[in-house]
Amino acid sequence: MKVFVWQRVNKCTDNWHEEGGIVVFAETEDRARELANAKDWTDIKSSENPDAVRECGDGPEQVFLMPDAGCC
Repeated sequence: MKVFVWQRVNKCTDNWHEEGGIVVFAETEDRARELANAKDWTDIKSSENPDAVRECGDGPEQVFLMPDAGCC
């Protein structure tokens, strides 16, 4: 299992400030994108590469969205 971190993607939420960060636990980057993009409103573009990828222990696949709070 690996952890994939996108510090800032253009479409993470349907909030006024759509940007945000995404952390995904998955076996491959393709699977991480698939899991993240299955969430409502999330869209990691093919041009948006992970900022960090690290090996981690066993565990379930998971997605954590961290929307940009913006100025509001």
